[in-house]
Amino acid sequence: MNFFCRKNEYDEWVAKMNLSEDDIFCLNAIEALQVAKMLFTASDL
Repeated sequence: MNFFCRKNEYDEWVAKMNLSEDDIFCLNAIEALQVAKMLFTASDL
């Protein structure tokens, strides 16, 4: 996960990495932590 404080920083990173914004999920910190918890919870093993 990458975190950006400002939209300008995000825009620069996307351009530098030659990424399509269609492949990026823009989440706030709370949403990102919720998704990480869903992805990495060991109870599904």
